[in-house]
Amino acid sequence: MLHITKKHNGKMEGMQSLSTSCETNKYCLEHSKIEGSICSKCYAQRQMKMYKNMSECFQRNAKELTSRVLDFDELPLTNVLYFRFEAFGDLINTTQVINYFNICKKNPNTKFALWTKNPFLIKPVANQKPDNLQIIVSSMFINKEVDITKIPFADKVFTVYDKETIKKENIDINCGAKSCLSCHLCYEKNDVIKINEKLK
Repeated sequence: MLHITKKHNGKMEGMQSLSTSCETNKYCLEHSKIEGSICSKCYAQRQMKMYKNMSECFQRNAKELTSRVLDFDELPLTNVLYFRFEAFGDLINTTQVINYFNICKKNPNTKFALWTKNPFLIKPVANQKPDNLQIIVSSMFINKEVDITKIPFADKVFTVYDKETIKKENIDINCGAKSCLSCHLCYEKNDVIKINEKLK
């Protein structure tokens, strides 16, 4: 059975999410070694080391979500308006993408958002993307927004900036100082394409 995280702290307080482990994701491990990448400052890796039970749950999620396409009756039902995919990890393969798409289809009244640095895993099945899912491509490097104009199935781009760049380039910081549950900017279809956060 998939483990859904129902207790979050900080801006995610009150939200629910379904995540896999960054500790066993080959892409996360590779990205964390890239100097200047946001992954080199990964908060999730620090949390996994602190909370072993959480790490084990996410590793089980990864195994279940990536090994096969789950039957519809194996997918979770939600009773929330907003739900996040990958609060602590990232996509591992396209099978996982299909399972996330199917969870969205099983829960048409929930608005989902998926954060990823691996949009190439979505591309093979992008034509199956559900209407109630927002795909948010996370910029790999601090202060460098990824160009999503070449990723037609992406809805938004998420970029982290340091305080010097924010001041120098007058970056509009529209994430981080408020609750996701009350903001839900990332989960709704709207005119805001760029989600910017200050480096912690």
